[in-house]
Order: sequence, then C-alpha cells, then structure tokens
Amino acid sequence: MADARISELVDRAFDYRGYVTLRRSDGSEVVGYVYDRGPSHVELYDETATRRFRVPLAEITDIAFTGEDTARKSQEIWERRQGTLEPRDAPADGGWGQSAPVLVLVALERELRSVARALGGARRNGSARGRLGGAAVVARAAGIGEDARRFVSQDEPRVVLSCGFAGALDSSLAPGDLVLATDVREAGSDVLVSGESLRRAATGALGDLRCVQGTIVCTRSVAASVDEKRALATNGAIAVDMESYSVARAAAEAGIPWLALRAIVDPLASPLPPFARDQNPDSIWPALRYALSGPRAVAGLVQLARNARRAGSMLEEALRRVVPALSTAQSPR
Repeated sequence: MADARISELVDRAFDYRGYVTLRRSDGSEVVGYVYDRGPSHVELYDETATRRFRVPLAEITDIAFTGEDTARKSQEIWERRQGTLEPRDAPADGGWGQSAPVLVLVALERELRSVARALGGARRNGSARGRLGGAAVVARAAGIGEDARRFVSQDEPRVVLSCGFAGALDSSLAPGDLVLATDVREAGSDVLVSGESLRRAATGALGDLRCVQGTIVCTRSVAASVDEKRALATNGAIAVDMESYSVARAAAEAGIPWLALRAIVDPLASPLPPFARDQNPDSIWPALRYALSGPRAVAGLVQLARNARRAGSMLEEALRRVVPALSTAQSPR
C-alpha cells in the first residue's frame, strides 16, 4: 500500500491535467499525463500521446508537476465568464436572456438533421436553434476545419458539444452505439481531455442507452478500409472521426468546457464504400454510381443506410437527454 504522501500526490496529479514527472524507486523517470488511477497504480500517456503506462504506486517515490495545468486555466476563464455571456445573434422572439446556450457542432448537414429533429425545429443556412428541457441550444454544421473556432467565438456558449457520426475502432461497438470521449487526439498534437464532471452528467442522463467512454482519434481523411481502422485502433482509441479534435481545441482555447458525443455508423470489421472519401459527402451522385457496380454494392449501401438511420435516431435521443444535463453543469471538470 502506498504511503499517504504518495497517495496525495497521485490525487493531485489526476486533478492536475498537465504533464507530470513520476520518479520511480529504480531511479528512472516517466513524463506523461495521468488519465486514470486505481488503489495500487496510476495510468498515464507519455509525452507523444502514443503510449500508455501503468505504474505501480509502490514504485513511485515522487511526483513533480512539470507541465501547465490546462484545467485550472480553463476553470479560471470559465468562472470569469459565468453569468456574463449573451449570444450576439440571439433571436428577437425572446432570446436566451443572460443564459448562454449549449453549442452543438456537427460536420455535415445530414448530422445536423438529427440535431434539428431533437430540437423540434427546422434547419436554416446550416444551423438550427431551439430548447431542450429549458436549455437554449444553437447547432451548427461547421464542416471540418477552422469554422469551429469561429462559431465558438460568435455564439459564446456555456458548453460546446461535438456531435455526429463516427467509425468504430473497437470490435464490441455496433451501429447505433454511443461513444463519449474521455479524450480526443490527432497525430502530432497534444491530447485534449474532456471534463470529468460533464462526462458524469452526460453518462447519468443517457441512462439505459448503450454508451462507451474512451479515446476518439481524429484523422484528416476518411478511414474507410478495415486495415486503416485497425491501424488507428492500435493506440487504444475506440472510435474515429474527423472533427472532434478541432472542436475540442477551439473550446479549450476559449476556456469553455466541451464534450464529444458520437454515434457509431460503421463497425470495425465493415469497410466504407469508396465514395465515402469523396470531398462532397452530402452528394447522392457518387452513391448512385457505386450502386450501378452490382448487387453486392447495392446490398452494402442498404446496410449502410440502415446503420446511418439507427445512428441518427440514437444520436437524436441522446441529445434530448444530454443537453439539459450539460446546461446545468457549472464546471469544466
């Protein structure tokens, strides 16, 4: 059993949310980010965010806090902003008053359709507005890239929710299963960790809906083949998308808490059709051309459509439950 000093340091390291240096009894050091702890060990990512370590508490002699505590910085900004936010383009019919909205960011128009149905409102110019459980919501189809930063600045939300579809990197995930990101990462970038208290609120609100927590990895191109997905899964990620990292980064830079909630469309063992790599994924013409290649292609498209419908309906129900819970959470952790 670890002594009281080490136990206290481990608790501080878990709450720190910056890089720490663990010194071990054999004289070696491990630098990384503590993302979990147990009665007899801690688990951390290394500085490259590509390897995970489990270090027994009995081997730890000291912990130095050697990186910036990003969570504390976000908390301070959040506290300064609380109660002062008002959307710049609030609608004239009532508006949000002094209650800043929950900002839901998706990449594609077809994902925005699920959000709009949950809000009970229509889409217009790539956005939708409404209320869920009394919570003001602004939803935007932000695409993949820097538009997330623009919308975070424009809408000044209290919480940012990255939402939409994802591919499974874990064989246990099926179409329609929900993934709640503990952290998101992108090649060559720092790991971004979601707020623990927001995740607890979301998990409680989801209730009996199947939801798995874990790492979401973001790519710059569609991971369409099984081999591509298996390669991404080797680093412990359970799902892949293309936009959660840019949304999380935009929110973190603004000091606003964020979550990423995705619904699985394609299982790990199921490849996507070639047109999934198309630069205009909302266009129907590539799918029609693919269908002409034969009965197997048609069968694959029918299954993909079923998977997408299930994912969309699960995402819709998840939003109805989660958004009101997030709107009352007061802390980015």
